[in-house]
Amino acid sequence: MDDNLKLLVLGDLYLSDEIIKKYIDDISDMGFSDLIYGDNRKYQWFDCIPEVKSLLLSIDITDEQFEKVTLLSGECCETHFLIMPNWDGEGDEFDLQSLTGTEKIKNLECLDLLNLSKVRNVDKLCDLNIKEINSCEGLDADIMDKLREKGTVFY
Repeated sequence: MDDNLKLLVLGDLYLSDEIIKKYIDDISDMGFSDLIYGDNRKYQWFDCIPEVKSLLLSIDITDEQFEKVTLLSGECCETHFLIMPNWDGEGDEFDLQSLTGTEKIKNLECLDLLNLSKVRNVDKLCDLNIKEINSCEGLDADIMDKLREKGTVFY
């Protein structure tokens, strides 16, 4: 699974799964933001903290947890702000590269504020039962037409 896709999944699960929420809260409580804000800074203001990303990506997600995911949003605040405390929504640090693994997200209904322009296999969206796509960049007209035929609404 694409690392950034997993971060989006974890972000949605943070709101719906107590186990994932505890893992992420425990990582947050480790004080990694001091690596940017502290007196002995290791990273610059807009840097990502790779130690945090590594810890987040090491969280195992069960099939049952994947089934809880209904939304993938580019405003994945819990994970993105842990990795990049001064994240402003700009840049490409969290852009998706692949949709491999979305087949595990059986109840995915909505995509929101995603940049899909770098996704190599964007056609995998047609295999999902997505009901709504909000402000997602990078979808070509052919894919959009196929999704509309399946009942997906675009906003």
